[in-house]
Amino acid sequence: MKAWKTILRPVVLSLLLHCPMTWADVFKMSCDVEGSIEQLDDKKLAPAKVVVEIQSIGKNIFINLTGPKLFEMRISSLSTDKFLGKNLTNSDHLGVSSKSVENGQLFEVVIGREKVYLKAFKDTVYAGATVRVNFQGPCLLP
Repeated sequence: MKAWKTILRPVVLSLLLHCPMTWADVFKMSCDVEGSIEQLDDKKLAPAKVVVEIQSIGKNIFINLTGPKLFEMRISSLSTDKFLGKNLTNSDHLGVSSKSVENGQLFEVVIGREKVYLKAFKDTVYAGATVRVNFQGPCLLP
């Protein structure tokens, strides 16, 4: 059982993140993140657990983060009339960025392949001004 956790799980995640996916199954994992808001003198946010759901349909990647409100995000590499998405995936990480056409807010999620580590940011409105919420942390494979 311990061999599964230490050897096979990283291999399975690596295969999932390296293979071009054309299926719509959802891969889930949880991450322990810490965040801050740059424009508020790097105000620290309370550590939190977020659930990451990754889905790929064709060449598009869809990532959903659920958890405390400031960390929640739904982002995809798909470009529409409302969002301009971009696939940031390369040999080092899986990632997606998106920009709102309406207000210019940016969103980005990157997950390291070797060390399964989440780095993300999103723009949000706080006290009438757009601020950037940065967060990152290690993830636990299922």
